[in-house]
Parts: sequence; structure tokens; C-alpha cells
Amino acid sequence: MKNVYKLFVAGICATMLVSCGDSFLTRDPYGRTITQGQYEKLANQLEGSMRGIYSMMYAVSDHDAFGKRSIDMYTDLMCGDMALTNYSYGWFYTDEQGEGRTGRTGYIWYYYYSMLHNVNAVIYTAQGGSTASADNVIKRIAANGLPNVVNTKGDEVMYYTTRSTTIDTIIGGADTTIIKVDTLATFNESESVVANCYAQALTMRGYIYSNLLMLYCETPKKVSDIDKELAFPLYNEINMNEAQGLATMGEVYAQVESDLTNAIDYFSAFSEVQRPSKLVVDKSIACAILAYSYLNKGKSDRPGEAYTQAYTNARDFAQLAITTTTAQILPRNELLETGFNNVNNVSWMWGQDVTVETAGGLASFFGQVDIHSYSYAWAGDTKVIDENLYKEIPDYDARKRWFNDGSANSTYKLCPDGKFFSASNPKSTKTDDIDREWLSDNVFMRIEAMYLIAAEASYRLGNDGDAITYLTTLTDQRIADGQDAEYAAHKATLSHDNLLAEIEYNWRVEMWGEGYGLQTFRRLAAEVLKENKRKRGANHCANPGADIDPTADVYTFQMPSSEGSYNPKVNTTPLP
Repeated sequence: MKNVYKLFVAGICATMLVSCGDSFLTRDPYGRTITQGQYEKLANQLEGSMRGIYSMMYAVSDHDAFGKRSIDMYTDLMCGDMALTNYSYGWFYTDEQGEGRTGRTGYIWYYYYSMLHNVNAVIYTAQGGSTASADNVIKRIAANGLPNVVNTKGDEVMYYTTRSTTIDTIIGGADTTIIKVDTLATFNESESVVANCYAQALTMRGYIYSNLLMLYCETPKKVSDIDKELAFPLYNEINMNEAQGLATMGEVYAQVESDLTNAIDYFSAFSEVQRPSKLVVDKSIACAILAYSYLNKGKSDRPGEAYTQAYTNARDFAQLAITTTTAQILPRNELLETGFNNVNNVSWMWGQDVTVETAGGLASFFGQVDIHSYSYAWAGDTKVIDENLYKEIPDYDARKRWFNDGSANSTYKLCPDGKFFSASNPKSTKTDDIDREWLSDNVFMRIEAMYLIAAEASYRLGNDGDAITYLTTLTDQRIADGQDAEYAAHKATLSHDNLLAEIEYNWRVEMWGEGYGLQTFRRLAAEVLKENKRKRGANHCANPGADIDPTADVYTFQMPSSEGSYNPKVNTTPLP
């Protein structure tokens, strides 16, 4: 939180992207080159543009619209795992009522598509402003061989069209996909920076589309019709300035998988470029996003090679993320000490270092949730864990203490003041003590999610032993003091019959408040509950105690009607 990043504003990052001729990514195999000065200028532009894109992840539009962490709240409220107990100020009440699927769609759509436009501009520029497709480049190479060319340092460079060994192992062989041409043998410093920025942009595009799939498509419910089910417009660096109709889910998934596997290859090939901060994506983040995308693509009730492969890929990319990141599971003795408020948290893979320049004040996650900061929660509009979910947490689970039991102050009952709290004021809620600087950092991804992905995917593949190992590697670090025997007894009961419910429980509790709740609900609840409906806790201010039907179609965001009005290639049904 001490480092100050001077970020380019998101609004200008697209305009600063200009064509600088052929780069290493699309350099003509017949030998054209650009100057060292052009390379350096290109690298500086791309680095600045990527900073602008990352800044969009926490840009403030309103007190309930502040980028990724506000969207995390929308979805956790939508599934009911997060409860709004009071609405004196009105923020997030739409989501608590279950109307966010229409009320929030305009903001979410603009958020992701604005970011996407800038990401596509980075990719376009990194490719030298060329509109030649990778397929055309590959065909040209196939016809003319793989010649050596000379780069700006006078060194010979060999183009390649094969994948890294690691990716081959996961996706099934080098002959399944051909990567865009690239230079690997020798390169100058700025060229490696361009390659790294390109990998970052590919990662972010995969991230954007994987999120749009989860929000606007009924995954995994409609994955069985992946090649027919319409999703949303698919824009890339080639067609980004032309209106596009609705792509199929299959086409979007293909884009996600292509972008992220290519990103992993580039990160691997240019690994000497150091990650400047946890805000910047790297190989482990690309692996993690891809693993989660594959998990949500799989479908348990339709056996077949395609679905088995999705779960296999989910497990393997989660494992690759685990082995390539420096993050580690938050240890038991730190569970109640961190407040998830510092980007240096050992378990954080991806996050934002909030500074005075980037603090959102009340328009931030901590400004909405933390009762130890000057916040809406402190003032009475508390966002808490669903009461029924809280009751499921056994005493041997130390995460129960993440939530206030209300014994000291019933106003803050079940607030997450053991999980999210200000570093400058972790205890008091007195007016004179509360944090008024809002410098608590934002978590975007933790390694614990990778263990849950691997556990769930292993279960789907019939590998219960592996699933239990992945799951308990996490839960072994979540034992309450003095409760080791009780936990050990529970651990011994894990079997195929109760394992999926245990995995779902840990998704809901471990990742509470981090934006995984809705997709966990859509992916697992119907199967775990079978014929039973889930009860909404009595502590919700809207619809307390109501039945929640996991098979209902109200848990997918609707495409904004404005898309049909302004995009002539899209026909949408008017929103109710």
C-alpha cells in the first residue's frame, strides 16, 4: 500500500495506441524489420496502456459501482450468500432484492466492453497494427518454409509454430493448435517487454470473456448446446471497430482458450521480464483464469470426452497455477490476523495496492463492508454472511471467527469483521477511531481458489483421493485452536457421497465476499441440494426466509436492451 503508481487514465489508453509498423509478432518472414527506437516507443506505449487497463478494474462510477470488487458484491448478494441487513442509504438494495440481473447489467456491460476495447487496441498495436490473421501468416510460412531473419541487433531469429511442452501436455499435443509466429532465439530488451505486454493483454481478454460467459450465459446449464447457444458480441483486434452479432458460447470459449494458452506460451518464452507488482497479470494468473473457465465449462450430467477434457484441463491448469505462483495458502496462524487488507498477503495471487491517489473512499469494498472503516456498514447498512450459511460452519472451523457473532454488539452481527478489516483500526468501531483513509487493498485472486478448482475437477473425474488431498490441503490450515481432534474426525468421514457438498461448502465460506458465490451456486447447488430448495437466511432485509430454487433462470444477467438499439446486428428481447 506504500507504493504509488502513476497510472494512465483508462479513457486515453486507446488513443495512445498507434500503429508502429511490424513488430516481432507479425514481422514479415521475408525479413522486414523496424528500428530500435520504434521498438522502445512501442514498449513504452504498451506498458502505459496496460496500466490504464488495470486502473479500470477499480475505477469509481458511483458508491455502488467501483469496478471488480463491486461486481463481486453484486454476484454474492444475487446468490444470497451475502446479505444486506438494512438499506438506509439504498446502496446494493437492488442486488439484495434479486433485481440486479436487469438493474446492474448496463454497468457490467459497459465495464467489461470498455476494458475489452482497450485490450483489443493493445493487442492490435503489439501486432504492428496488422490485420493479417494468424492463419494467413501460418499458411504463408507453410508455403515458404521457416526462414531465419535478422532482428534490430543484427542477430538471427528463428520463427516457431509449436507450443511449449507444458501446454502440449495439458491440451493434448502440439498438433492441436498452432501459435502465432514469434521470435524466441534472441531479442532486444524492448522486444521482450512488448511480448510481455502482449501476453498481459491476451490474459486480460481471456479474463473479460470468461467473466462475460459466467454473467450472461447459463453456464454450465447450457454448455450442452455450446455450439448453438448464443452468447454476446465477440470483438477482437481485427473486428473491434465493426458492429458484431451474437457469437455462440462455443466461439467465445474458443477465444478464451486460445488467448490464455497463447498468453501462457508468451509468458514462458519471455520469462526474464519481471512482474512489477501484483496488479499486473502473469503466467500464474493466466493459468488460474483458464482453470476456472474450464471448470465452469464442464458439465457433470453429460458424459463424454469433451466434458471429461474440460475437467482435466481445469485440474491441470489449476495445478500449473499453483506451481508457478509464489503465493501459498494462508497459514492457520495468520487466518484471523490479515484482514485481507494488504496486497502483500502471502495467499494473494492478484490484487491492487490502494494508495492515496487510487483510494475510492466510501465508493470501495471497504467503504461498503468494513465496520472498522468510515463506511456504510459501520453506519448501519451492514453486508453480512447469510445466517443459514453461518450456522453451517462447525466450531472446528476457524473461519467461523471471520464473522462477528453479535455478542458484543448486535448491530454488527455476522459482519465479516474477522475477514475484512482496516489495518489501521482492526478492533474499534468508535467514531473517533474508525479508519477514514480507506487504504485497504483489493484482492482479485487467491491461491486457495486453485485448490478448490483442482478438488472439484478431480471429483468430477472420479479421482476422489486427489479431490480430498487438494481440499484438505486447504482445510488443514483452517482448524480452530483446540479443535484438531474434532477436525480429524470430520476429515475421516470424507467420501464420494459427501465430498461434493464439502467442496461447495468450502467455496462458499473460504471465498465469501470475493465474487465466487453466484457461479458456485449455479454450478453446484442443484446437485448438492438435489430436490431440496435452499432457505434464505432470516437476516436478509429483502425476502428473508424465502426458498431459493437453484434451477430457476433468474441467476443470469440480461443483455442490456440498449445493445439492440445501438447495435444493428443484435436483436434483444426488451427487458421487463
